[in-house]
Amino acid sequence: MDRIALLTNQERYDLFSESASQLRMVPAVIEKDFWVTWVLKQLFNHPTLSSQLMFKGGTSLSKVYGLIERFSEDIDLILDWQNLSKEDPLSDRSNSRQNKLNQTINQEAQRYIESTLLPLINQVTSTCCSCSIDESDPHVINLQYPSAFPDHYLRPELRLEIGPLAAWLPHEEHKVHSYASEAFPDLFKQPNCHVQVISAARTFWEKATILHQEAHRPVDRTLPPRYSRHYYDLYKMALSPVRDHAMSDFDLLESVTEFKQRFYPRGWAQYHLAKPDTLQLLPAEHIITSLRKDYTAMEHMIFGEIPEFDEIMHTLEVLQGEINSHV
Repeated sequence: MDRIALLTNQERYDLFSESASQLRMVPAVIEKDFWVTWVLKQLFNHPTLSSQLMFKGGTSLSKVYGLIERFSEDIDLILDWQNLSKEDPLSDRSNSRQNKLNQTINQEAQRYIESTLLPLINQVTSTCCSCSIDESDPHVINLQYPSAFPDHYLRPELRLEIGPLAAWLPHEEHKVHSYASEAFPDLFKQPNCHVQVISAARTFWEKATILHQEAHRPVDRTLPPRYSRHYYDLYKMALSPVRDHAMSDFDLLESVTEFKQRFYPRGWAQYHLAKPDTLQLLPAEHIITSLRKDYTAMEHMIFGEIPEFDEIMHTLEVLQGEINSHV
């Protein structure tokens, strides 16, 4: 994989173009996927970084589990909070003390990312890429890679979104590889890398509770951009074996909701109702129009079959009924 990273732009252009032709994908997507895979290899092959970081989120659903066909420029990573505080964030304490500790850990994370993680990540990626802290979010490291393809939608940049307030369990070890290595396996001496990743079942319930939150979004609160991705992701997981695996473990759903209530409290989100019998997956009526527009704007990031918005809503309605029948 390192050999491919050090090819000339023209050589990578040829490789990614041929890979895209074989796999019927956009060349810029093949290219970006390669750099996502390469960066994951650099992170999880490093003894210090691999012991402090955990892969999670939507990109893990496509890269590790093959559950979605949506491309993302974000690599979501959990930073071990033991590096940031001597206090156990899960110990019993008042809401005010918990909120204060949450703020302290996030502030310490900002300093740790800049002082410790950024130099380490720069060290393992500097042969090809450049890294910097995002100007608007100190929890994000932007990584620029050498692109052979001008593309209006896909910038030659990856966002490493690093947060300490996330659960590490359950997690698994998996191998990941790039689309280019699928098309031309003989060109890759080491096509795979190993990553530590949050289980798909936990991500299923993480997504479900995001949708439950959106079902209760107040009229005066605007839908955040790109939120339609959560509906698409859960729709795809609902059509996979992960659904049955997740629905055999409602204790995990309870764990997810308790975690959100502790670390991301929103009174309006009604997390205490995110359980069988009262879980809601369909969006609040007043955000449906915005959500539909958001999904249309996101469609170019889906490289597989693009389901209709109404089909997604119908599947989620069925899933909601199945979950709520388990009382």
